[in-house]
Amino acid sequence: MTIAIFVTIWTAGMSAGDLDTHFRSSPLDYLKTESAVHTVEIYTPETGDVPMLEDALSPTIIIQIDMNDAVAAQALTQSEQFQQIFMDKNSYDPGAEKVNLEITEVIHFPLPGQESPPPRTAALSFVVRYYGPVKDHRKFVEMYTGGHPQVLANFEGVRNVLCYLPLGWRESGEILDEAMIIGNEVVFDDLDAIRLALQSDVASQAQEHSKHFQKYGYNTHHAMHRELVFSR
Repeated sequence: MTIAIFVTIWTAGMSAGDLDTHFRSSPLDYLKTESAVHTVEIYTPETGDVPMLEDALSPTIIIQIDMNDAVAAQALTQSEQFQQIFMDKNSYDPGAEKVNLEITEVIHFPLPGQESPPPRTAALSFVVRYYGPVKDHRKFVEMYTGGHPQVLANFEGVRNVLCYLPLGWRESGEILDEAMIIGNEVVFDDLDAIRLALQSDVASQAQEHSKHFQKYGYNTHHAMHRELVFSR
């Protein structure tokens, strides 16, 4: 099982480029010393004529840290050094407005006609997040993963479809706050491919399928450029 840790940062005081440079120095050096970390990727907002599906502010940067063990991931994120480097808002000059941490199970779905998921190499990720409150977290995840990714996999030009399930989703029951319910990522080659996908019949089918979702708080959609910065 792959476990993905996501650190998502919103700050008006630093640009995505400055944060990218910041994370490639001592924070990345620190992650490289952790033997359980096997992959680190950095997401920054895609520039250009980006499709907008809501008014939610795009994250300044997202850091994805992949590991193979949930216990190790929890131990890493609870460590004093990780908390100081990644989660302390004051560690970002002149400070971050918001820092989210999610530890998730990764499900990588095969595309039509393929027996196993292809490698994630295309650089443009359409990053989707669903947030609470929700009455039954487990039922929401089961409904979503049981049909929605299979619809998204039919987009022309799609390269990957993934879901990210927060640890404990099987036992969590009702979520009363704005915690993440599920993450979704659809990967394309470029913005043109995303635009064509969102204008297609498959997008209409996905919207129709979403009407069957349990009531939830809100969701966000952001086109992000993703770069692999470390692989063990």
